[in-house]
Amino acid sequence: MQGLIDEIRPGSKIAVVDDSVDDMRRTSILLEDAEFEPVAIDPSFPTLEALLDAVAAKADGLVCDHRLSHGATAAFTGAQVVAASNRRRIPAVLVTGYADLDEQTSIRRWRSSIPCMLRKRFKPAEIESALQLAHREQLLGPALEREGHRTVVRVLRVDQIGAERIVEVIVVAWDPVDAVILPADMITSSVGLATDDLPGMRFMANVNIHARSSEELFFENFEVAPEIPQSWLSVR
Repeated sequence: MQGLIDEIRPGSKIAVVDDSVDDMRRTSILLEDAEFEPVAIDPSFPTLEALLDAVAAKADGLVCDHRLSHGATAAFTGAQVVAASNRRRIPAVLVTGYADLDEQTSIRRWRSSIPCMLRKRFKPAEIESALQLAHREQLLGPALEREGHRTVVRVLRVDQIGAERIVEVIVVAWDPVDAVILPADMITSSVGLATDDLPGMRFMANVNIHARSSEELFFENFEVAPEIPQSWLSVR
């Protein structure tokens, strides 16, 4: 399909990318119930770009499962696919059955380009709303809860989830008490520090501080925060 369409509407062709044939069928049925026309696309493409070229040629939007490497040979996650699709202005929604396991790590990496994520077993009205939300962001820009603001991010500690090293951080402008988890290399790759050096440090980053829940938070463009002048810390 050529160009950004004016509206995701009943009858729009929506690509369905999933490594599980059964889940692909279920998602297709839900899309049909929402009056869309599903187009099944196998994720076993050699590159992410090749997959998105196929989506762009056949559909107006995309619904993609997150874990694509179990029943297919995909070298990328669904979060990568959805983020890249939205950057190409093909409205895309991420679906997953493992949100509690992945939202803080492999999904968090790409969340800034994922307006909406749904847990599997969603309803037809939910997928319709999510596709329209992704499309609206491309047409009109991000809603308040999706706008990134430069703010302070303080690292509390380093931990591990499976093979992934993660950090727990506080974003005072979002919630001064509850910690948020993200992959440590989202910070280290930007600032050139070792992961073990991060606890206690303060960074500046773009964060959507009006997000409604921690799973919706994204983080971009980390840099070391300026030192607080000692005169500010002295007791008078």
